Amino acid sequence: MRRIDELHTDHPTWGYRTITKVIRRDDKIIVNRKKIRRLMREMGVYTIYPKPNFSKRLSC
Repeated sequence: MRRIDELHTDHPTWGYRTITKVIRRDDKIIVNRKKIRRLMREMGVYTIYPKPNFSKRLSC
């Protein structure tokens, strides 16, 4: 859980799939993406997504 928190702090736009790939590649830990998703949900860690800009939608 500490590693997930470190990765999320450094890269808040990464989701559970990317974090799973990095943990598998760098830490050599065999872990399922569903487990990473569950741990992120339990920790209250959420990915930051870009919000839509409604002021530029219909500028005809």
